[in-house]
Amino acid sequence: MNPPGYVNIDQAQAETSLVTAAAKCGITLDVHGQGENVRIDCPFGCPGDHAGKREVSVNVTNPQKVFCCHAYGCQCRGNLLTLMHGWLTGQKPTGDKLKGAEFTRVRDVLVGRAEQAATPPIPAKGKGGKVSAETPTALHRNVPLAKHENEKARELVTIDEKLIVDVAAMSPAVGNYVRRHPCLTPESMRKWKIGFMPNDGGGDKRGFSLRGQLIYPICAEDGQILAWVGRDPQFESKEIAFNAMPPDSRKLEEKPNKHHFPKGFHRGLELFGQQANRLQEPGYREVVAQCGVVVVEGFNDVVGLDNIGIPAVAICSNRITAEQVQKIERWSRQVGNNRVTLLLDADEPGDQGAKEALWLLAQRGLDVHLGWTRGMHGGTFDGRQPESLTREEWESAIRPTVAR
Repeated sequence: MNPPGYVNIDQAQAETSLVTAAAKCGITLDVHGQGENVRIDCPFGCPGDHAGKREVSVNVTNPQKVFCCHAYGCQCRGNLLTLMHGWLTGQKPTGDKLKGAEFTRVRDVLVGRAEQAATPPIPAKGKGGKVSAETPTALHRNVPLAKHENEKARELVTIDEKLIVDVAAMSPAVGNYVRRHPCLTPESMRKWKIGFMPNDGGGDKRGFSLRGQLIYPICAEDGQILAWVGRDPQFESKEIAFNAMPPDSRKLEEKPNKHHFPKGFHRGLELFGQQANRLQEPGYREVVAQCGVVVVEGFNDVVGLDNIGIPAVAICSNRITAEQVQKIERWSRQVGNNRVTLLLDADEPGDQGAKEALWLLAQRGLDVHLGWTRGMHGGTFDGRQPESLTREEWESAIRPTVAR
């Protein structure tokens, strides 16, 4: 007979998928590839810039999900527990082997004994046994760029000064993208600090890796810039070409990325449009009081609704995270009369994401309503995105459905 509290850790790893394990750590995992081996981003914050390059190869048919990071200067190896430690702390295990308090913490998260954000990360020791100055002081906290310990990161705060909002001065690819999204007017882009990063970097090297892309800022609730995110204007054509490849060829290629988030940024903690000063805009508190917190998927959805006087926040995906649920609940109780309106894209992924979000939010006792789905309103909005809504459509169809 096993003693009380005994956990068969091998069995727990075998029964937990890679995506599920990441979710337990508050991470929405982007998995590339199919079959025995898949590739993911390295979670260990090691030297060198290999973020977004899917350098970690994971054998998902192995019960322990053994992996290896193939990036030069990393070469970290381990199992699912090691990956979870990386997702929780952003670092390799002390001594490159998970043991002691580090092991106990990851084990408890895996089997559900502890919330992933319940305790601070375990300090990593540097030479001489001293705690590293780079050790995070709080788990999964995105630091405003202005307060970042890295000087180059601090210099990124004002890169919006270099961004171009005149579509005629943008590259053809970005210009075409902006024209396809009428919500991206010069006025709205200036307001939201959105714009095209020139191919030459705009005169200096700040944000140089984002050149040639359309740039969006993610702000903290107090309005400070947390990160700049690049949108690849050629994503759709790259995705079509990728999907047209034979399955065997696709396994050897990286799936194109729509957005480029900076290394180490935990996007699942934030919502685009979450800055509190938006409630100072005329009529916004009234909309939130009537309709609750309006939740959408993407950057442009927030901008498009803002253009017609509707405040919304975006989860930057069609899958909501536990941390985003917590934030939305807090705001809903503070200013939204315990109400939430889900307005994800009216397509199959959006409907699936709305079902999951509805389940998670309703469990917290919130009054959650769907603004639309593919089948609601007689199918009128099937295939639409919130950025395309007009004020007339909001007033005649959406608001009567969700307002209380």
